[in-house]
Amino acid sequence: MFARRDKLSAFHEVFTDEVLRKIGDMAVADDGLKVLSQMLIGANEYLRIDRFHLDRLLQFAINHGGLDNDRHARLTRPGSYHSWKAVYNELLVAYFFAKKFKLNVELISTPDQKGYGDFHLLHPDGPIMVEVKTPRGDDPNLQGPQKGAHWGWDEDLLKGAFLDGASQLQRGNKNLIVICTQLCAWIRDYKPLQRLLYGHDVLTAALDAKAGRIVGPVKSKFVASGELHRHEPSRFTRISAIASFKEDIIGMATFAKHIKPVQFTVLHNYHAICPISDKVFSSAEQFVPKREHKEFDHVKQNHSDIQFFLGNTGFSDFILKVYNFLYKCFRKARRFYWRLRMRGIRKRLNKT
Repeated sequence: MFARRDKLSAFHEVFTDEVLRKIGDMAVADDGLKVLSQMLIGANEYLRIDRFHLDRLLQFAINHGGLDNDRHARLTRPGSYHSWKAVYNELLVAYFFAKKFKLNVELISTPDQKGYGDFHLLHPDGPIMVEVKTPRGDDPNLQGPQKGAHWGWDEDLLKGAFLDGASQLQRGNKNLIVICTQLCAWIRDYKPLQRLLYGHDVLTAALDAKAGRIVGPVKSKFVASGELHRHEPSRFTRISAIASFKEDIIGMATFAKHIKPVQFTVLHNYHAICPISDKVFSSAEQFVPKREHKEFDHVKQNHSDIQFFLGNTGFSDFILKVYNFLYKCFRKARRFYWRLRMRGIRKRLNKT
């Protein structure tokens, strides 16, 4: 069964009936490719919407000269769903930057010299080299100690992607690594990446050994154990910032064909030789260290991590703004609920 002939000119130019047939044949023995095949043929309404967005990305890549032989081969002859998703994310992130932040994007087409990223953001303050990484995801065989239960793989999944990206980028440039976590089922937001790069919070309290109970208040203390701060001398100084990027599927039903919400957070590197100004992504959630302080608890959080990635749409700007507002209110309410629960846990610990 081949893709229905919707008005998807770029999609049908790349994914011909022959390509779809070959991917369908490979999908028989591969569950990941089976998911891909179902999307490519538009097996249901939501998968047809995903295919519609794919057509936009392909047209964007064609218009910017970025659909070279390498990307074309990786899209049409995927070795696995992960390898397909990796090249898809290269196009998705570039399209997101162009649409959301109105940045000029230069897709790199089979560069002669390695180390200059997958694409460049052409900013007045200087070009930014962007390397997009897609972690493979959780153990496909779910062979953890609890027979599939999550046991803290978050940082392990992200660390390999971060180290790989850091080793590929050249010194002397503004370098941004974007880590796309769509395949990591247990990574819900930027926090695992924050722990990997910066460190983590620990709860401290005085313990009365004789009474066997906690005395005094329970306090939170930041431990700078992350990859960007635990090394002496500092490592990864060539990396200006690292961003967490994940497509958000909550609330997509109503306007899914016109609006794609994504979680996007930028974590800046205090030790970067060539830092990126936080004004480049001014509307996004960012963690920006203050250089006059050495401790990393002075990182501040701005804006929401949800960004709306808008394509050509028939909705008015007013309707889009209302949907944007309601969607962010829902997420803030959910965060507030979980913060209240954590506060209640701390209060109970203080009483014990």
